Amino acid sequence: MIEPVVPGEGWGVLHLFLTMRPGAVAVAPAAGREVAAALEAVGDDVQAHVFTGIGHKSDLVVMLLDADLVRLRAAQTTIMAAAGPAFDLDWSYLSLTEGSEYTTTPEQYRDQMAAKGVTGDDLERRVDEFDQRMQTYTRDKLHPDLPRWETMCFYPMTHRREGDDNWYALDYDERKRLMGEHGRSGRAFTGRVLQLVSGSTGLDDWEFGVTLLAHDVADLKEIVYRLRYDEASVRYAEFGPFVVGIRADPGDAMALLGWSD
Repeated sequence: MIEPVVPGEGWGVLHLFLTMRPGAVAVAPAAGREVAAALEAVGDDVQAHVFTGIGHKSDLVVMLLDADLVRLRAAQTTIMAAAGPAFDLDWSYLSLTEGSEYTTTPEQYRDQMAAKGVTGDDLERRVDEFDQRMQTYTRDKLHPDLPRWETMCFYPMTHRREGDDNWYALDYDERKRLMGEHGRSGRAFTGRVLQLVSGSTGLDDWEFGVTLLAHDVADLKEIVYRLRYDEASVRYAEFGPFVVGIRADPGDAMALLGWSD
């Protein structure tokens, strides 16, 4: 028995991008049923989200989340054992959920409120409410229970390190200011787009994996367009390939890919 591999903070996030082999439905007519069964079984063990990809980059996108990387590896094995006759695993992405290093602390919030003249019991109440909100925010970032919204967009990104546009040459306060602007732009889409930014420095080829979930695919387009005008993106961000998918239950996903049973 392999011992669990559990990060000190956050959960593992594994994206699998599978592409159908030519003639897969005819060559492996049972594969649709077998892959659907494997995805259902995996969903009993780890948090699993299934999407059918649009375009040539991926036919089937599976997003897996769990505290134990061994369980993610086992889920990948189960999926690929069933998918092997019909699919190739063309790309994958590994990252960890994380909080933000730029989050305001309760102590900083207290100083901000005191500077505005808030004192006494009112100050203590506001600080306590802020602390509770931030605990919930951090918990949801580290241990997300993602909703089953209809459309998904995934892309990796990295902070730029070129000349005057070197993110890592900025001091902390300037980086926090830029991320504050970026966060305000993103919050304008609350209720329309859910953003999961997971860290992949040292784990994969980019520094972050960004998963966006939305009811309306137009909102995916709009939020990326809007955020690209923030200085943090204009000067300091590099983006990788974008993959868009439609959520489906495993059986429906296989039907959409051409398997009828």
